[in-house]
Amino acid sequence: MRIVDIEHLCGGEIIAKDITYTNGTVLLKQHTRYRPGFKDKLLELNIPFVYIEDELSEGIEPEVLVSNERKAILTKEFSEEANKIKANTTIEVANIRKMVESLIDEISGKNIMYDIMDIKRNDADVYEHSIGVAIIALLLCKKMNLNIDLTRDIVIGGLLHDVGKILIPKEILEKKEKLNEKEQELIWEHPQMGYNIIKDNPDISAVTKVVVLCHHEREDGSGYPLGKGSDLHIGAKIVACCDVFNALTSSRGYRQGMELNEVVVQLRTERLNLEVRTALESILAFYPVGTCVLLSNGAVGIVEKNYQGNLKRPLVRIVKDGNTFLDSTYRMDLSQESRVFIAQRLGNIS
Repeated sequence: MRIVDIEHLCGGEIIAKDITYTNGTVLLKQHTRYRPGFKDKLLELNIPFVYIEDELSEGIEPEVLVSNERKAILTKEFSEEANKIKANTTIEVANIRKMVESLIDEISGKNIMYDIMDIKRNDADVYEHSIGVAIIALLLCKKMNLNIDLTRDIVIGGLLHDVGKILIPKEILEKKEKLNEKEQELIWEHPQMGYNIIKDNPDISAVTKVVVLCHHEREDGSGYPLGKGSDLHIGAKIVACCDVFNALTSSRGYRQGMELNEVVVQLRTERLNLEVRTALESILAFYPVGTCVLLSNGAVGIVEKNYQGNLKRPLVRIVKDGNTFLDSTYRMDLSQESRVFIAQRLGNIS
């Protein structure tokens, strides 16, 4: 299978994977033939690309980090827990732990790389965003070789980092126009509000509580709500980086998520911990499996495999030389070919 931008689909292509919305609703089932009439609805829902299957990409199968179905279930479970918190400002920690353990089990043994195509990019609500942050935080903890107990506490913090926002009116959270001063001040209060919900719970670790309170703090003291500086806990630094990254890559009703290259540039302007940001950059699959690419030598291909530690130089199936499709495709391993590099990501191969 390969990735094709909605704008480049002509009609008749075979959908290779179910296309789902944030709540798990299947919009287009696998093996459905694409019709141009689907375009406007998909773009309206911030779904800018699909996986298709054809002879060119036969046998190419991206590794799924967390399935869309599993993410939808986790989002539903977390939203139900959040509604309970909103109703009585208490939290059932056992349920939250169970969700995090299921994530750890699902990701355990898989490659430590973040495939931006694998994570939903239309997380318009707090719950979907929180699941995304927790997943990236787990990958970062693994990359940084943190022990399992610390990892678990940080990932729980990632899941709960925006819990204070459930007390903020939805019309403020989803407002498309610039927030007024009072609304912005309320948004800035959400880390403290979240901390207040969990601070007296003996079943929640001190690490998790610090993450919730301090995920908007920055090492230069410019963050909020405390203006803390260089004494920030590693968990707060990790979740801060994941929070910014997930927000930049995710599409919302009023904007598309940034491309990965743009996100990396933007991240470097943020006041994030250098060690954490560098670790995050090292696990980003710039060209996910199935991506169509133009090489510097004029060849066109499809990414077949990414290599940890060298994610900008994947294994590519060459299907076209200049303007000519090849009768027999071949592989080029860019990790072993120093003279050739990826010049451009393509929305399709035509």
